[in-house]
Amino acid sequence: MSQQLFYSTKSTGTYADTLAAFGLAEIIKGILEHSGGRAWSGERIEFRDDGPYYVIELSKPLPENWVERCEYFNPAQPISTPKQKWDGKAKARDYDSEWKHFKQYQDTVKNLREAARKVGIEANLPDPPPPDFWVLAFLGDYRMQALNGYNEAIHQWEETKNFFVQNIETILELSATPYPDVEAISKGWAKSVTQKGIKRERRVSQLFNPVQGEGQHHPKANRLNTRNWVESFWLLEFLKGVGLWKCAIPRTVSGDDDRKTYVVSPKRISLAAHEDVFVKFGAALWNETAVKMDVVAALLYAQTLIDYSEQKRQIEGRVPDKVIEGLYVTTYKRLSQNSYTVMNLAFIGIPEWTGEISNRENAKSAQEVINEHIQIIKSVRTINEKGKNLERDEIYKLLADYRDFLSGRQLGAFFDFCAGYSQYLARELKEKHYWIKPFTFNNLRRLFMGIDQGLSEIIDNEGFRRIASAIRRSTITPLYLGDKSMYEVRYGLGMELKRKAAFPKEFLGALSDFLQTYNEENARKSAKSGQQMRSNYREEDLTQVVHLVDKFGSEIVCHLLIALGYASESDDDKSAKNADK
Repeated sequence: MSQQLFYSTKSTGTYADTLAAFGLAEIIKGILEHSGGRAWSGERIEFRDDGPYYVIELSKPLPENWVERCEYFNPAQPISTPKQKWDGKAKARDYDSEWKHFKQYQDTVKNLREAARKVGIEANLPDPPPPDFWVLAFLGDYRMQALNGYNEAIHQWEETKNFFVQNIETILELSATPYPDVEAISKGWAKSVTQKGIKRERRVSQLFNPVQGEGQHHPKANRLNTRNWVESFWLLEFLKGVGLWKCAIPRTVSGDDDRKTYVVSPKRISLAAHEDVFVKFGAALWNETAVKMDVVAALLYAQTLIDYSEQKRQIEGRVPDKVIEGLYVTTYKRLSQNSYTVMNLAFIGIPEWTGEISNRENAKSAQEVINEHIQIIKSVRTINEKGKNLERDEIYKLLADYRDFLSGRQLGAFFDFCAGYSQYLARELKEKHYWIKPFTFNNLRRLFMGIDQGLSEIIDNEGFRRIASAIRRSTITPLYLGDKSMYEVRYGLGMELKRKAAFPKEFLGALSDFLQTYNEENARKSAKSGQQMRSNYREEDLTQVVHLVDKFGSEIVCHLLIALGYASESDDDKSAKNADK
């Protein structure tokens, strides 16, 4: 029977389901490549999330006889290490050899950059190792305790080569309906594969099954037996091993000994588009501290997806968060000398405020916003000169607020980040760390419009803008000017206003006090210098803001004032080495 739709059930609610689905997609792709040849040119494989299961859909049904005539193929890559040798027929990837090559690459890059810095030129760097090197490093690390099981599954795929068609037919039977009877199907496979030494079930690895593996697995938490293994049909575990290479990005946490793995969770995307975006995303994501890396990963994926949309013109008219749901994030901590353990499972969404990418202008606008956010997040210092992790207390909360904004998609979390960042920005600029940049007004406006078009009535109000400008000229502008500024810096103004945000009268009173002081300082400096260097606020400006508070509430108006008041309005304000406007 021909088949066009293939299902992969979400049985765990973790990234294990995604690994299995991508493994299934790779098997289907292999059938097309090893059965149809040129007859299947132009095929399209679409990957989508249908809630309780993933669906892989072909542009036309798979011909009935293609499985029978499919040539044998192995979709997985075995790995050989000094401690865990590969003894199968397929050519294994040499863990030690590739690590040595990577270390040589690191040394070469370091030397080239140092040499280029001395002569004031840009270094011409060699190509880095392929992005899947990190999957090799992840699987091959004996402390992950996964390589033996992974290689054993590949070895059994080889050992059952004479039953290759049965293996493929069983996988397709497992995917023929959303809720297959796995037990019955696996027993049917065991009856058809009459070969000694072949196992129907294998122990599951925690690397591929974060809520299973060795440990506690009782329905009731009334006893603990950490030596109780969970077993699963080996073909399902094989699919997860195949899928790991196709959708997972393992990384090491900077300044720590933890590991993280990011697994892409698609909503609706072609397999070809996913493969292109995934490789570029993997090449762009480097090790960072824990929370910063979560944030950068989500932003980088959105950036890469939009770049692909603009270049390939294949997902136009699609909002990025309708193409990809986000990223599963798993944190592993080394609790003993010889093993890592899953310590946290999380999920982070990608930006939903980019708007529809329907043309190049939309794409360029979205890219500018995301690029700005990436640079700002990356500029937050989380590792000191001695390599110590600074992602604690204030810095942790700052980045966690932004991560909550991406994950929960709540504007309030972003406002909390903006208030905290205003403090961080002021402190860094005081130390003349001018590489720490503010947001730009226009890009923040694009973000807010992407979340709620109704906010334009506040942001585009003339009085609101003039008061935001007064905040800017009392905070970041004199900080950039340093000794050249004739005005005092109002440190802590953003947090002072934020504390009053929930109480309209107190907020407006604090804002009025600030504006009165602002005008008085202008008058003093003007009398002394004979020049009016910055314009006064007008009574009607405050009156307009009062009306906005009456209509929208004090919290939203206050938070927008802080966010946009600490944003640069133009390139002159951004570099801010000229004079007050």
